[in-house]
Amino acid sequence: MRPEGEHIMSEPRFDPSNAITFDLARGIVQLEGAPLRVLVPADALALLCRTAGPGPIAAFGRSIGEAMGRRVASRLARSAPNAGAAQDHGAAVRGASLEAVVEHLGGEIALAGLGSLGLERWGRAMVMLIDQSPLGADGDGVLETMLEGAIEAATGKKVRARCLVRDGVRARYLIGSERATYRVRAWLMQGVAWGEVLTRLHAMESTASGSRDRTPGAGGGA
Repeated sequence: MRPEGEHIMSEPRFDPSNAITFDLARGIVQLEGAPLRVLVPADALALLCRTAGPGPIAAFGRSIGEAMGRRVASRLARSAPNAGAAQDHGAAVRGASLEAVVEHLGGEIALAGLGSLGLERWGRAMVMLIDQSPLGADGDGVLETMLEGAIEAATGKKVRARCLVRDGVRARYLIGSERATYRVRAWLMQGVAWGEVLTRLHAMESTASGSRDRTPGAGGGA
């Protein structure tokens, strides 16, 4: 994904018109480019999140996110400069602006009724903010794996998401490598404030980057 501020005129805006259709005669709800939908009360889904184990929750959230990511990739690939040629949809997403990707993913999350998506940059750390999710804290496991599945399916790159902090219906999720989010989880469990967690993470990654710069051929990440 291109950094914020770099725009391409051909990038499409997210268009929700006619995205959801209700076929009352057959009793079905459809989302464009997706399997059939089911409308259920948010508190019933939150109850399911509370009682299901980590495995089912992760599988549920990831399946939702992967479908979102595929739709985002398909739309952005159609508007890419070489849209007429066979191409890797992930490459089209990675070549799009960060704003465009967040807008389209946020549109998918909003259509699912799971809240509004925002993006924050804390040094090198990328933090996604989900506001007004009806699932509350019970849904953090679902939202974490939903973000992972969506970003991986859209970009073709493996990521992990970890809830940093929740303030009522607003939560921040760090998007990073498995190693980085593992460290973040450990710090949070030790009671380290989330702002300090991001400061530590930035310092750790800066040190690792400096070490790689001084060591020819070194690789890896934080």
